[in-house]
Amino acid sequence: MSLLSLSGAQRLTAATAAHLPASVQRPGYDREKLKPGILHLGDGAFHRCHQAEWTDDALQVAFGDWGIVGVNLRAPDIANVLGVQSGLFCRELREDGAVTRRLVGSELGHISVLDEAYDPYRLSLQAALEAAADPAIRLITMTVTEKGYCHIPATGELDVDHPDIVHDIAEPHVPRSVPGFVLEALTLRLQREVDLPAIMSCDNVPDNGATLRRAVLGLAQRVDPAIADRIAQQVHFLNTMVDRIVPATQPGDIARFAEQTGIADFGLVVGEPFRMWVIEDTHRCAMPAWDRVGALVVDDVRPYEILKMRVLNGIQSNVCQLGLLSDLQFMSEVMGSQTFEAFARRTIIDEVVPGLPQVSGIEVPAYVEQSIRRLKNPDLKHGTLQISTDGSQKIRQRLLEPLRACLTAGRSANGLLLGVAGWMCYAAGLHWQNKPVDVRDPKASVTTEIGLRHGSDPTAFVAEMLKLADIFGTDLVDNEPVKARLAQFVGQLRAAPAIEVVAALI
Repeated sequence: MSLLSLSGAQRLTAATAAHLPASVQRPGYDREKLKPGILHLGDGAFHRCHQAEWTDDALQVAFGDWGIVGVNLRAPDIANVLGVQSGLFCRELREDGAVTRRLVGSELGHISVLDEAYDPYRLSLQAALEAAADPAIRLITMTVTEKGYCHIPATGELDVDHPDIVHDIAEPHVPRSVPGFVLEALTLRLQREVDLPAIMSCDNVPDNGATLRRAVLGLAQRVDPAIADRIAQQVHFLNTMVDRIVPATQPGDIARFAEQTGIADFGLVVGEPFRMWVIEDTHRCAMPAWDRVGALVVDDVRPYEILKMRVLNGIQSNVCQLGLLSDLQFMSEVMGSQTFEAFARRTIIDEVVPGLPQVSGIEVPAYVEQSIRRLKNPDLKHGTLQISTDGSQKIRQRLLEPLRACLTAGRSANGLLLGVAGWMCYAAGLHWQNKPVDVRDPKASVTTEIGLRHGSDPTAFVAEMLKLADIFGTDLVDNEPVKARLAQFVGQLRAAPAIEVVAALI
């Protein structure tokens, strides 16, 4: 959307922010005194609607040098968006027809690492590395999506055959991957004898900090074992659980905001009021006063992580591909269907909840109902395609681990198996009417090829998909009851809309 299409609205900047309506909340601290202390990798919508807002809250109750420098190693070009806006953006929360808006001021700088085909690439990469090596940066955080870890989803180990990792082993000083960037930034700090920052992962990856640590150390062992030893001894990688539903901002969101406020904000983010953040920090690392504004700092984040991934994210992954294969565009449409809502609730309560750990302070039945209400929020346009993206990186923690728990305990797992069958059909590009399917996944070339070869033979198709050990591991490929049930569901999904298959099951 061009500026010309926004009816003469002013672009958001430090100067024009004063023209925002009084109903828009402002930062409750002196932004001119704020200095950087955090470097964040992956400055996308979720980060800006979650951690950046949380940091604004923390700065209001305990001001300090905790401004955020955002770095994007991939598109979008955040420097071109927020750099023009003095680092400012608004976040908009929507629920039950109500809208609340807030100007967020915690981000101070933005660096986009351009594609290496362009001459400025090395300069922008060097600027990002220098920012990460700055002694003022005491914390490096990230939301780079599951595939950014360059790991094998089934095991959590570094994928040494990943093209970016192969490149970073050969040329570690011009890294392409997130593990490579972190390694080079820490190497520079060690060489310069600069204090090392804590590293905090905020992605939906099991044991996310530990997974990142394995990836960085695995790469470091192949680049410089001595550096690997020092990182292993001196750097703290923190696990966290983050939660807030934040759909991708649409052009219509920006246009509506401009119409109602007179300000064109191209960094606008839209989310739900609910938010949660649990940080595992046994070393009491330096960080903003997030714990004073609602974040939980605990010694073990795993129970919270399992609960969120298997319930909220589990519902998303269990029904989003089935919704997409039913030609439903948004998650609110899927969960607004009585059929899908009943299917989601029954699957979670009967198949997932019995395998959950105890979570301090959380009543699981209430959490399940709360999650369903959140996913039904019609004010959020959270696309089934967006949720389905990169499913090969998500399916282990969201569907396969609870499935394995059911198999171990001897419980029925038909709901989970139907969700897995739905993912298989989506990933293979198999629509029941043979419509084109937009498969967005790092494994798409492999899964769609299996679909082309075996899409008309559910038994052969399931057998080939289960052989993808980096996704499914090795324990399901010879499980005949699982294979038979998956083949049955795939056959049904090839013959009718997924919503009819779900209705028949429940």
